[in-house]
Amino acid sequence: METTPPAGGDVPALLLIADISGFTRFMRLHALATSHARQIVARLLRTLVAEARPPLRVAELEGDAVFFYAPAPGGDLPAVAAAVKPQILHLFRVFQREVEALARVKACVCGACTSVADLRLKQVAHCGAVGLERIDRFDKLFGFDVIVVHRMLKNSVPAREYLMLSDPAYAACADFYALAPEHRTEAFEGVGEVGAVVFYDASLAGAVAALPEAPPPEPPAQTLRWKLRMHGRTLRALLGWGPPADRLPV
Repeated sequence: METTPPAGGDVPALLLIADISGFTRFMRLHALATSHARQIVARLLRTLVAEARPPLRVAELEGDAVFFYAPAPGGDLPAVAAAVKPQILHLFRVFQREVEALARVKACVCGACTSVADLRLKQVAHCGAVGLERIDRFDKLFGFDVIVVHRMLKNSVPAREYLMLSDPAYAACADFYALAPEHRTEAFEGVGEVGAVVFYDASLAGAVAALPEAPPPEPPAQTLRWKLRMHGRTLRALLGWGPPADRLPV
């Protein structure tokens, strides 16, 4: 049985953030397109959450990203990293699958629906120690390494789709499917220099393709339900039967 690390103490953990690239530009659209953009992003985030498996747990949803963590209460980070490695590749795969499915729907000609194929996923991972506190019904992660993994998103990598592993995360992974990384040193505000490796989409593609059990295409009935749901929510908002189009629930 999976157990929750005790609150109040520091626990070794692998920290992973899956972040949607292009989110800011995607949301800078007029009301109708923003409504569809929010629904599209919410679907993509739900997919990432639904596809994650233990030991990965969701720490927080952060607008355009999911913050995961995988605790190692016994301190065996290599074992945790071995279980998370295939999931990192799987998240790239299911994200791309969803983007392609949404692009095929062609729900309308608004800026969001016509540019969904431009969305990409980047992931950053780091290993360290975290403090876990229970606040109301939620588990909140604290610690310097939580700051580090978030700072890693503000890097100088010249790409929109990639995987960045800090040196501690790369060491815990005992390489990453024998792929050749780019070694970098990044300077982050309030953190200092962090050694890391980066894998770009071209090198990741082969490893993703080698995963077993490729996901099946979305059934036509499910595609139709999505299209009707998206337009139904927008129509209700525009007719004044619900919240404004830029505040539609997702």
